[in-house]
Amino acid sequence: MKRRFLSYVIGFAMAIGLLGGCSGGQVSDEAVAKSDFHYRLARNYYNDRNLAMAQRELHDALEFNPQNPSALHLRGFIQMGLKKLEEAAESFAQALLAKPDFYEARNNLGAVRMAQGRYDEAVRVIEPLAQEPLYPTPWFAHGNLGRCYHQLGNLDQARRYLEMSVFLNPRYCLGFNHLGIVHVDRGNLRDATEVFKKAIKTCPKFQEPHFHLGVIQQRTNRLADADASFATCEELAPDSSMGKRCSIRR
Repeated sequence: MKRRFLSYVIGFAMAIGLLGGCSGGQVSDEAVAKSDFHYRLARNYYNDRNLAMAQRELHDALEFNPQNPSALHLRGFIQMGLKKLEEAAESFAQALLAKPDFYEARNNLGAVRMAQGRYDEAVRVIEPLAQEPLYPTPWFAHGNLGRCYHQLGNLDQARRYLEMSVFLNPRYCLGFNHLGIVHVDRGNLRDATEVFKKAIKTCPKFQEPHFHLGVIQQRTNRLADADASFATCEELAPDSSMGKRCSIRR
């Protein structure tokens, strides 16, 4: 579950280094500059995994400029990591109000709603990103929409969005993995097998596709192949929950 949750927001660490503050409302240029200074300090503390100091600097940044979108976004990301999901959603929503084309904030707001099980709302939040030509990582949006529709029971829509996610990024292994799960739920084990194999070929150390492939191989009475898949899965991370599941299936 933790890995899937992180997958919703992957790309943030790269994006955060590129973001700068911008102002809105009646905030003086001096206050904007001070807010940006404290935001940059907070970003550096966050990159060093010093969350206490990062949050302190974010507090100061938002005291000077309550509409600093980068500071609001980083605050939301930290809150999300601390499982304060509703607070994180509020921070991301405020960042979007301050900067409507803040694509990372929109994606992460959608990720929070997914983590809360509010999939209809997540679809409404994320769907504009799938149509946005300037969004630099559209496969995340399509992948998250595919997972939302899967949870909502719309397997056709889930398949379409996930197929688009891996078309846009042929190395998006999470997209392949979730697409394989959708094929399984549709009863299409042949396509599921091909997709899980693509995930494994692209990301050999990605554990979960090995498990799903092994389950299919067991269901189709290819027991030697299944044992090999589960063995690889277990070897990749024997102490993980997935590794233990693979060990039990052998």
